[in-house]
Amino acid sequence: MTVVPVANSLLRAAVIFGLVANSLFAAAPAVADDLDGIRERGRLVVGVKEDYAPFGFRNPEGTLVGYDVDIARAFAEAIGVPAELVPVTSANRLQKLRRGEIDVVVATMGDTRGRRELVHMVEPHYYGDGANVLLPPGSGISDWADLRGKTLCTIRGALWGRLAEERLLIDTIGFNTTRGTALALRVGHCVGWLYDEVNLLNELRSGEWEGYEVSLPTRFILPWAVAIRKEEAGSRLDSLLGDLLAQWHRDGFLQGLERRWDLPPSPYLKRARETWTERDETEQHVCRRDDAGRWPLSCREASLVTSEGRRDLSGLALLLLETTGLDASVLYDPTDRSIFLVGLGLTAALSIVTVVLSIVLGIVFGWLMHRRVLLVAPLLRVGCAVLRMTPPLLQLYIVFLGLGGVVLALGFTLDAFTVAACVLSLYAAAANAVAFCHASDVVANRKGVLRFRSSDIRAALALCFAALMGNCVNIVKATGMASTLALPELVSASTSIIADKGNDGIMMNLLLLAYFVLVILVIQAFRLVERRVTAS
Repeated sequence: MTVVPVANSLLRAAVIFGLVANSLFAAAPAVADDLDGIRERGRLVVGVKEDYAPFGFRNPEGTLVGYDVDIARAFAEAIGVPAELVPVTSANRLQKLRRGEIDVVVATMGDTRGRRELVHMVEPHYYGDGANVLLPPGSGISDWADLRGKTLCTIRGALWGRLAEERLLIDTIGFNTTRGTALALRVGHCVGWLYDEVNLLNELRSGEWEGYEVSLPTRFILPWAVAIRKEEAGSRLDSLLGDLLAQWHRDGFLQGLERRWDLPPSPYLKRARETWTERDETEQHVCRRDDAGRWPLSCREASLVTSEGRRDLSGLALLLLETTGLDASVLYDPTDRSIFLVGLGLTAALSIVTVVLSIVLGIVFGWLMHRRVLLVAPLLRVGCAVLRMTPPLLQLYIVFLGLGGVVLALGFTLDAFTVAACVLSLYAAAANAVAFCHASDVVANRKGVLRFRSSDIRAALALCFAALMGNCVNIVKATGMASTLALPELVSASTSIIADKGNDGIMMNLLLLAYFVLVILVIQAFRLVERRVTAS
């Protein structure tokens, strides 16, 4: 008798639970697993911005319009359904996509490895932009370095705030909307508004920011991607959207949207069109899918590709990045590799010129001081003393900025490489001259009067060779100071890569290794010369 009521109670509980669960699932947004699901539903749900003109904003009638909105509608048209536009923000767009509330995100989203862990980024990308700062009148800020320790306003969830804090040591305050960020800047809560450069330039054109400027160099340039749920990677939806984007790069559709919305010509779109319209010897597009449906690695963003299918040094570097987080970008990113190799070549050239000039000048100056040439020798001694006591960095500033300003007023300019080579050569030549002079004095005490003959020079060199080598090794290490003259040598190249990638640990060790190799090469070259000098 007691079993029946218990059974009935369990049955009622099960029924109630089933009804509640059914109502919950019925209330949940429909999730489309593929194109068939979207077509059965009868609409493509796309997340777009509503506060980011001209990419996604509301016109005077309250309708969502813009560059991204046009892309969303074009996607829906290609699928054969209307587009349902859902406003999203930088802070919630990924969450809405992962929860299945929307099918696709077209919302000015920069593509990063971190975001690829959460969603799938459709390739190719549809736009590219970087960060800049809207500065008030009289800010006195002319470079990103001037912002260190200061506070910038930004949009909560935007990538730029994190990059500015991690890589440039700039403090940021995040706000939920562009309206809130703009108001915070106007009332002085921050020294500038950090955001997408194209958006800030559009703000300036609105006429509401008289006296404000966007004048810093563009930083953190990123491609913008269309995103779908991670489970949709490789699906028919993924392929359709990717093929559409590739075709739009080829036929100029995206650049047409750029003109329609009065955007400045994008260098990113220009490069992308050149890439996706290139043809091989069979007149087929170079950037076409392989049998597995993948785009060629050469057509993708080098900084975002994975090690999958790569058996070269680039693949090894990418595997290292994926497994350990160590980003040796110069091994897989052609741009970073080019920057680094240019810096390495410039440093090597500067080292060679500096070493050769410092030795030649050191021998000549040292000989004149040894012979105590009237007037010349005393001047050289004073000059060498001044050069040796003055830090080379200060000498570079005095010549390039001080003397350079005078020369510029006369209508001429000083070449940075030439200035660096001359200053560093003279600095090392001063020490070399003193060493050679003392060595010549010692040889003269042994042999009598010396003449400027090869045998006498070799005899003096044999005595002071170690000192000359030490001076030249030190000046090779000092070539990094040339970065202060805006020369893109090794130090400048490394810091440039670090600013974009944030891989300071790897780049600093690579910089150390490069200078170590340069120093070893200089030492080996001196040893070869020393053998010839001592042998003769």
